[in-house]
Amino acid sequence: MSTAPPPLCPLNALTLTDPQVWEDTGMPRDFEGPHTHTLKFEWYPQRGRRYWLRFDGASYEAVVELNGKPLGTHRGIWDGFTINITRALRRGKNYLTVHITKNGGARFPVPEVLSGFLPYVSSPFGGLWQPVRFFDTGEAWLSDLWIHGEADGTVHISGSVVSKRRVPLTLNIYPLKGRWDNPYRAELKARGAFAHTIMLPEPRAWSPETPNLYWCRVEVGENSHYVDLLFGLRTVEVQGSQIYLNGTPFYPRGLLHWGWYLDTHAPNPSREQAHKELLTLKEAGFNMLKACLWVPPDWYLAYCDLRGVAVWLELPLWLPQIPPERLEEVVAEYEAIVRQVRNHPCIVLWTLGCELSARFPAEGLRVLYERVKALTGSPLVRDNSGGGECYGGSLQEYADFADYHLYGDAHYARTTFRAFLEAPRPPQPWLQGEFADHDTMRDFISLRQKVAPKHLWWLSQDPQENPQGVRWFYETPYVEDRLKAQGLWDALPTLVENSRREMVAYHKIVLETMRSLRGTSGYVVTGLKDTPIATAGLLDERGEPKVPLEAYRDFNADTVVLIDWARRRVWQAGGDRPANPDPYNHFGGQTLYPRILLSHFGKPLPSQLKVCWELWLGETQVGHGEVLIPTPSGESPLFLCQLSVEIPPVSNLTHALFMVKVEGAGEVIARNRWRWGIYPRPQWETLGQVALYEPAFCFEEWELPTEVFRRCAQPPERESVLLATALPDWLDDWVAQGGRCLVLLPPLKSHTQAMPFWREATHRFLPHPVWERLGWMPQHLNERLFAFSTDYALLPQACLPSAEQYTPLWQRVDTRTGYCHAYLHEEAVGEGKALFTTLHFTGEHGDTPRTLRYHPAGQYWLYALLHYLIER
Repeated sequence: MSTAPPPLCPLNALTLTDPQVWEDTGMPRDFEGPHTHTLKFEWYPQRGRRYWLRFDGASYEAVVELNGKPLGTHRGIWDGFTINITRALRRGKNYLTVHITKNGGARFPVPEVLSGFLPYVSSPFGGLWQPVRFFDTGEAWLSDLWIHGEADGTVHISGSVVSKRRVPLTLNIYPLKGRWDNPYRAELKARGAFAHTIMLPEPRAWSPETPNLYWCRVEVGENSHYVDLLFGLRTVEVQGSQIYLNGTPFYPRGLLHWGWYLDTHAPNPSREQAHKELLTLKEAGFNMLKACLWVPPDWYLAYCDLRGVAVWLELPLWLPQIPPERLEEVVAEYEAIVRQVRNHPCIVLWTLGCELSARFPAEGLRVLYERVKALTGSPLVRDNSGGGECYGGSLQEYADFADYHLYGDAHYARTTFRAFLEAPRPPQPWLQGEFADHDTMRDFISLRQKVAPKHLWWLSQDPQENPQGVRWFYETPYVEDRLKAQGLWDALPTLVENSRREMVAYHKIVLETMRSLRGTSGYVVTGLKDTPIATAGLLDERGEPKVPLEAYRDFNADTVVLIDWARRRVWQAGGDRPANPDPYNHFGGQTLYPRILLSHFGKPLPSQLKVCWELWLGETQVGHGEVLIPTPSGESPLFLCQLSVEIPPVSNLTHALFMVKVEGAGEVIARNRWRWGIYPRPQWETLGQVALYEPAFCFEEWELPTEVFRRCAQPPERESVLLATALPDWLDDWVAQGGRCLVLLPPLKSHTQAMPFWREATHRFLPHPVWERLGWMPQHLNERLFAFSTDYALLPQACLPSAEQYTPLWQRVDTRTGYCHAYLHEEAVGEGKALFTTLHFTGEHGDTPRTLRYHPAGQYWLYALLHYLIER
């Protein structure tokens, strides 16, 4: 290669070959190469011209020859490279050969190079994964060009010219939308580095709401070289925890994208696919895409520019085991990547790697951080997405913002977020760089019907077709067989549909929790689409929406209406503790006092707001009202008002819909809705006498009437119904003799297994007389079941040694592995029956109610389950 920096590739360069990805052509996925790509082209060079090949992407090592002459070697997946071919170019036919060795084999193991995350999602990919282009220049050319503008119209243009003498530079700037007959024009002379600043009249800033862009052509000399670039005017600033875009508060709401696509092994989708996924993202209320550990093609980032999708670019450093002698290569590769993409106004946040442990040196992160800061001027650069606190990396961080990946169940969201949000730190934005994944059941039937088998290689159990590689999760090929073995295959369409509804319910709870906490600055939901290792996407593997996108817009927008409640306490062990009342279930015949909050980021609110609310029980409106208030000031979320909502008495479980909208200046600013369960108060005395086996002696936490519930240590009379919180050794015989028992089972390795309640699962409710007694058989998990959230499920087997019949009522089907467990099942022994459950009723457990007093659904369910047993 020439020692002079090569030129930037112009848009009109001749494409010699489209992407050639080995694995897409059927080559074995565990083949590392080398493999030789050959190409013939015809050209007649002219005297005084220089000729170049631009490789937009090759994976991983590319050794280039033209007409048998070695031209150079490049290593790296994500940075394109340009080679001078002038001396090797012949008149007429030319023969290009590129010998490629991919990452993932013995020469370039995945952790030892910048592989990104795709090898852990599907497999490494090899070949010329982006086009190869041919162009020519004169004796002078642009080797670097950076154009970035501010919202006030200031445009900074800098770069470098390779030339033996000072040559003229001509700049022409046009608005992408608008008149082109009067461009801004400037002329200067340069050799080597240059910088120029201009002020555009009547500037139009770039933002997700108004993605205004400008076109700049920079010409070097006369017919020597020119470059066209899109750029935008936008100003990113930080004040404390708040991010500002063009002077307006900006709350990033992103979807995580690993760069995986069903029909190609490389992160290079069709234009149609890119357009569709970006449009879907915005339709669901998101304003940002996080490119997680991959670098999108330049044209893809241009689509983000054009469609107003902000980008969080996370550079491809994950689980690295990079030898010290290669650290300089990492720095050089990072610099090349950043120079390649930094002109795009859509990129507003940068992270240098993801979930890095101590295996990557802190000093190396410092060097990378300082280099990216210098190359971009961005006020939002961070060394380690996820943070050293959580992943064992250095606590000497180089970061402009706090960034966590707090994956967790819905009932621990508030507790977990606050633990990290409230930690002392310098004033900085606080973001969730990944979180809130909810794996749905994979739609295997549709995949098999609608997708060519060659694109479903990752469902194969054949290690030749589907080598595991570095993937730690390799359960997907076995899920279909497991569902069939457990008799669940016919239920698959229902499991798919219900799991998607559960995903929306989970996201609503978690995102509203984020927006209700003061000091949060944005989030990235995992993820955009389903992949071979996860099904947490808003889109399925084919890029089709899994849920109605409008379902997200109420709680995933610049302005979101929130609901909060008065705090309550309980006195336990000689001190106060938070009671955590259930916000989604209430007893009828009382007045509720919901507090209405507004999480707002964006243009200023009108000076006066109107809060309008409605309460519906079934199809009947039972309450409504409105409150006029002056717009409060202060940090989001803003307290608007406390409402007084009368709940009528009910004789049976009734489902309510509570709707709130906020209006201002004649427009609806935000609206939201919540579904509540409205319960009658249990008539405990109708149960008669209930024996209570509760060896932990925590009965005071239950707050149940002592005249109904009588403690026992020995088997009670067979006529009594038993409530137990443990498994006494006499239980099996007692039930066999006709006893009836409800067991609230604690975590026991012999009978239960720890697992997420909301995440990585779908729930199945099976017909049973219990639901008739309760007055409701849920169709899927939703917020009205939040208070029952638990950390463990029953193994798919009977708990009583002599059980003759095992009947699940509420099942958990793992959406990642296909295995089935239960949260409530019935066993029959002889003339007796027993119900077993691991659902939460009392005790300290995340954000769920601590006692039955604040668990209306728990009280009524307990009452209904015991009543069912009495009636049997």
